[in-house]
Amino acid sequence: MVKITTASLKSLLKTVLSLLLGLFIMWAMYRNTDMGELWAITKSANFWIIAFSLIFGLIGNVLRGLRWELFVQSLGFHPPRASLVYATLGNYAVNFLLPRAGDVWRCGVVSKYDRIPLSKTLETFLVDKAVDIVFGLTVILLSVVLYIDFFVSYFQNNPQFAEKMNGLFSSVWIYLILAAMLLAVIVMRTFFRHTWLMIKIKHFFVTLRYDFRLISGMKEKKKIIIYTILLWFCFYLYFYICFYAFDFTSDLGPLAGLIVFAMTNIGISVPVQGGIGPWHFMVISSLLILGVAENEALAFAGAVFTIQSVWQILYGLFGVFAMPHVKREAKEMNNEKTK
Repeated sequence: MVKITTASLKSLLKTVLSLLLGLFIMWAMYRNTDMGELWAITKSANFWIIAFSLIFGLIGNVLRGLRWELFVQSLGFHPPRASLVYATLGNYAVNFLLPRAGDVWRCGVVSKYDRIPLSKTLETFLVDKAVDIVFGLTVILLSVVLYIDFFVSYFQNNPQFAEKMNGLFSSVWIYLILAAMLLAVIVMRTFFRHTWLMIKIKHFFVTLRYDFRLISGMKEKKKIIIYTILLWFCFYLYFYICFYAFDFTSDLGPLAGLIVFAMTNIGISVPVQGGIGPWHFMVISSLLILGVAENEALAFAGAVFTIQSVWQILYGLFGVFAMPHVKREAKEMNNEKTK
């Protein structure tokens, strides 16, 4: 008999709720749509163009794996390159099962097969993620600067975003929570600094600071920049090329593609399986402001998301099942730290 713990129940509840949220957003957007008309618009697309765009999605994620390799090597570990690339690809298949679980799986599976401490793979993953967050924000900022009128119109047409931001920063609870966290840190450092738990926490942060110093002092900074620019350019092409598959988006131009691409990055930041719902909302609302008809925007978002999701799951499953079969030499399995 399987024993169900409180933690597993919470995890299951969180997963179900996030999926229901995404499905609710989808239902709200598509509920009044004539599915016959939607299918007719979808069938008119040039699916060969969408298929061509898929190549850039795969290349972008391979480049992400190669970039992660540089961070891992900066700590003195040298796992097989294929192992890091496959783990990066598998990340996306796992994310469709559980939101954000792929990130933990990626670090855990490399730790398991390549004998690298989990704390080290997590540290390098966090740095890798931070680089993407900074570059993603840069893309959004660049699109705002280049097309400020679009964002003014977007917030005028979607006032709920401004209301939520105002509500967040005007709520007294957020300041009470921050004050409570600060007080807890002061109490722990003052009265419990010699306890076993505080000593372990201190040791963890000392190690973390040392490892981050190693990463920040790595020689391959230029490679990091090059990989980051290339992989984000690939992801942009992965999305923008799909504009040419539909008559109603083919004339929007690369700047419009950059804007909608930037909005999709906001959508996938919501912890929902594969971005289901929030991704669609960002794409559809952006295309509407750019002058695309509602049913056409709905068809574009539905077709592109479905095809790209199936593609990510397929190469992600390949990465998951390929991980155990990567050729690992004895010295790599021992993973001795370099002097």
